[in-house]
Parts: sequence; C-alpha cells; structure tokens
Amino acid sequence: MSASTYQGFIQQAFVAEQDTVLQKITPLYKDLEKALTEARPGRKSQEEVSFRFERLRLGIGISLMQLLTDLGGDEDSAMVRDLLEDALAAQNVAEIDATIQKKSFLFEELYTDLYVNTEAEEVLALFESTLGASSKEEADSIIASGFELAQNLEFPSQDEDSEE
Repeated sequence: MSASTYQGFIQQAFVAEQDTVLQKITPLYKDLEKALTEARPGRKSQEEVSFRFERLRLGIGISLMQLLTDLGGDEDSAMVRDLLEDALAAQNVAEIDATIQKKSFLFEELYTDLYVNTEAEEVLALFESTLGASSKEEADSIIASGFELAQNLEFPSQDEDSEE
C-alpha cells in the first residue's frame, strides 16, 4: 500500500471547501511511514509509532464519517467526525484516548435510529474495522477498501433534495 492510495481516498471523501480538514489529515500516512522507518528498539520509538498509527486511524475514521455524512447521514455522523478531528490535536496516544472517551456516547448514538442503506452499511463496516485495526497492514486494507468504495458511492444530489 502506498501514501498515494491514502491520498486518493481522503480526496474522494472531501471537497475543496473542506481544505482545512484535508490539510490536517493529508500527512498522516507519510508520518506513520517515517516513524516506522526511524523506529529503533526502545520505548520512545514505539510510542512514536503508536501515536502516528493512532493519528492515521483518526484520519481514516474522519474520512469515513465524512462519506457517511455526505450519503445523508444525520448529525451523529458529523459529530463523530468532529470528535475524531478534535482528537488530532492530541500530543500522545493517552490524550487521543481521553478526547475520545469524553464523548464516547457519540459512537453509540451513531448507530441509534440511523437510517442505513447498503452504501452506508459498507461505510459503517469499514469504520468498525478502523476502530479495531491494530497494524499498518490492516489500515492499508481499510484504506484500499475505502478508496474503492468512495469511488463508487452515489451521493444524493442537490437537485434531488430540492424536488422533495
């Protein structure tokens, strides 16, 4: 897997108006690759790899929640996306966890009373896989699946919304 697949995936998820989010999540894959390359035996090195991996998972999750929101997801998917984006500001894994834990109820609400179509179910399944991913290889697989899915999603158009 490559950083270019990750870039393609996140660019499918976000439009130009969301450039600030793209700026935040664009370097995450390369940051992990760099941490892995520079890793040496020792705790500090492993902490850096873990931190960079968690940030990549956040980037994947943010992108998937954006896709879900664009598919017509309700406010809950946008709130989870925003929470994940807030967690990007953390300086270590413990801070990421603490940020997420403060509003962990949002994850439960995401699945409550959510009208789900087949495409949204696929996005949610990838999101669940992201939450459970524990290796770069798993993340790569999720990114590849997300990229393929994002290229084939049919989003509701503005015209369809205004006809109702």
